Amino acid sequence: MIEQQIIKYLSSSNYMEYLRGATDGVSGTTHLASIKWDDGVERDSWVKIYAGNKPRSLINEMIGFLLGQALNLPMPPRAAFLLLENKILNSNLVNTLSEVDRYRGFTFAWVTEDVKGENLRIEIENNPSTMSVMIEYFKSCMKDWEYLSSLVAFDDWILNTDRNMGNTIHFPDKTFSLIDHGECMHGGDWKESQLINYDCHHLGFANNLHLKLLHDKYTSAGLFQFEQTMSELESVKLKHLKAFQKVESELSLHLHDLIGDEIIETGIEEIPSYPASETVLNFLKYRAKGLKKFSERCDTFLSSHPLVRPLS
Repeated sequence: MIEQQIIKYLSSSNYMEYLRGATDGVSGTTHLASIKWDDGVERDSWVKIYAGNKPRSLINEMIGFLLGQALNLPMPPRAAFLLLENKILNSNLVNTLSEVDRYRGFTFAWVTEDVKGENLRIEIENNPSTMSVMIEYFKSCMKDWEYLSSLVAFDDWILNTDRNMGNTIHFPDKTFSLIDHGECMHGGDWKESQLINYDCHHLGFANNLHLKLLHDKYTSAGLFQFEQTMSELESVKLKHLKAFQKVESELSLHLHDLIGDEIIETGIEEIPSYPASETVLNFLKYRAKGLKKFSERCDTFLSSHPLVRPLS
């Protein structure tokens, strides 16, 4: 039983007014709109409608938001699934929807309240000459951010390979809010078979800026730099199982709504089939508990990078 549901369900009538389009974001059709939330208050909110080639991105957004909230990471204060009737969308947008959504006359959008921060990637796009300065500024803010180690562990947990300056919204006090998890879990078109390998590497570790910044934070520790980095990472990783258990019921609820009764046929006589939603939950739960494998992934990255190789 869910005591208080975190992600809401809103109807098409809650969509009050289109405000403006987004200037970045290629994985979904995103715009700012006035949305009336379940408390009756209208708020500027980002509406993201995923095209037919991203059938799992709505699930990914839900997973990222719920687990991030459970870890007390800075996220938008509200999120919802918004039912949108196709008749209120422009024809170009309707043409990007899946065949099912076009036929039934509505789609579900992902909606989050606008956090009123600054997208530094857009700032660079608007003024390319500032790129090097803005990147260094971003790195200096991120290195000092209290949630940096939590972010590294969180993105590894959900296989988020799309963490960048555009989805870590920046505030004047040099802090951030995390948005946009549509490309986690092997991307917006993952297959259940991909989730059977619980210990798969987070592909973003090949060039993990945030892990590099965390390690750099401990440069002054000298011979103990590697040990201090790993100690902080393992400390935040230990919070994952409790966070998963906190929102497991709501994860299960939304997976049932979004995947339905989708069944995986195993071809094994003893276990002929099982619900697809169980694969997702098992994947997340196993990775939440996977301290040893997480440490190995971090160790492998830090050991292989010439600038952060631990001393033995």
